[in-house]
Amino acid sequence: MRQSSGLPPLLPACLVVTTLGAVGTFTPPMHWQERYRVIRAENFRREASGDSPVLARVLTGTELPGTSAAGGDWIGVTLEGWIWSASVRPSNQDSLNLRVMADGGENLRDAPNGTILARLAEGTYLDELSRSGSWIRVRREGFMWAASLEPARSQSSDAGARPERTVGDSTVTLDRAVLAHQAPLLNVPRGSETATLQGETPVKVLARSGEWVRIQTEGWVRESDLKPPADGVLEGVTGAEVRGRPAEYEGKLLQWTLQYLATQQADELRIEIPQGRSYMLARGPLPEAGFVYVVLSQEQLPEVERLSPLTQVVVIGRVRVARSRYLGNPILELVDIAVRQQ
Repeated sequence: MRQSSGLPPLLPACLVVTTLGAVGTFTPPMHWQERYRVIRAENFRREASGDSPVLARVLTGTELPGTSAAGGDWIGVTLEGWIWSASVRPSNQDSLNLRVMADGGENLRDAPNGTILARLAEGTYLDELSRSGSWIRVRREGFMWAASLEPARSQSSDAGARPERTVGDSTVTLDRAVLAHQAPLLNVPRGSETATLQGETPVKVLARSGEWVRIQTEGWVRESDLKPPADGVLEGVTGAEVRGRPAEYEGKLLQWTLQYLATQQADELRIEIPQGRSYMLARGPLPEAGFVYVVLSQEQLPEVERLSPLTQVVVIGRVRVARSRYLGNPILELVDIAVRQQ
């Protein structure tokens, strides 16, 4: 049974960049002196450049060794963990002897069937370290944006750390389990059934109460089957509707899929945006061919500036202006953004 799973959502759907991880040369001296913790989900790139191919998306909380010797805004890091063997194939590269072949990429975990550390892009090359059953321990060196990392405390200083016990080559902890058989998933103990989980489904145990355990599991659903968790967010609204009914939509929150084109600064022609304020120029909402301006805060600007042109993103934005004066384009204030995996 396949044991891979999707990346935990940033918005109602799983959205990340996938770029072929072609092999590159990474040669800085790896005398790692520090460990870093990812403070917000960030791209792991082949080289220290925002234009370099994305090899993985590393999740918040992941710790990994690194060195600031890369200089500037980048830190050289080593990404290491376990991957489901069915998702990789041998490669003919010298030191990177595996390649991720699963459609849409594959999870990298801290242990066989363990916690997800990152989502490896389809096509990424890896160095095999060891095997345990259907799992392979792999490593890849690359670079991450320094602003998304912080020095990590040593494990010994973490009062909440609990030592792991191992049996053979597999890591065993009490917060990991596999369903012994098909079972209903309830919203609360003895409550309403929300889903049915199949036997052998891997789960994470979050809490125990009497005969009940609260669990967390992962999987994929079609984005069309989701809706925003907040009732105030509108979806399925077209750009034409917004432009045609300004009074109805101005001030409302919308969820739109857009195609990022560029980050620009407002000038005298963008009179609805404060002059000098940064905004995202985008096409959409897709599949429409119009244009949308998305106003950015200083905190949001670095994340958007690292996007590659033509990247598809899903945004939640508040309608600032339904129809700009000169070009008639909607203007949104960005609330949240996530990259759509292609």
